[in-house]
Amino acid sequence: MEDALWPLLTVRFGAGLSGETFDAYLDWRTEWLQRCEPHVSIIDARAVPIRVAPYRQRYIDWLREHECALREWMIGSAYVLNSPEGHMLASLIRHGASLHTPFVVTPTLPDAARWAAEQFQERGLGEAARRVRAHYALPTS
Repeated sequence: MEDALWPLLTVRFGAGLSGETFDAYLDWRTEWLQRCEPHVSIIDARAVPIRVAPYRQRYIDWLREHECALREWMIGSAYVLNSPEGHMLASLIRHGASLHTPFVVTPTLPDAARWAAEQFQERGLGEAARRVRAHYALPTS
C-alpha cells in the first residue's frame, strides 16, 4: 500500500493474498477515505487468483458501507488486471456495490497512472497530475 503520491493511492496485491492483508487494506482505505479529500485509487491485482470469493464479498460489503463517502471523495479507480475474467470481475464487484464513480481496467501500472493523471488534470488538480506523470515517467498531455 502506497500513499506517497497522495491524492493517488496505490495498492498491489500478491498471489498469496491473506485475509489479514486484505483487512489491513480495508482499514488503510477507510483511514484515507476519512480524510474527506478527493483522490484516485489504483488497485494492482494482476497476481491475485480469480477465485477469491471471500474477499470479493468483503470488498463489496466495504464499498456499500462507505458508498456515500466514496461518491463524494473518490474521483475514480483504476484496476490493473491482465485477464478478461479479471475485467469482468471488477465490473461485477462495482455493479454489486452500486459504485458509480469513474473507473478503468488496464493491463499495466503505467496505463493506470496515466488515467489517474488525466482524472486529476480534468478536476483542476494539476500538481497531483504532474507528480504522477513525473513518478511514472509519463509524457504530459
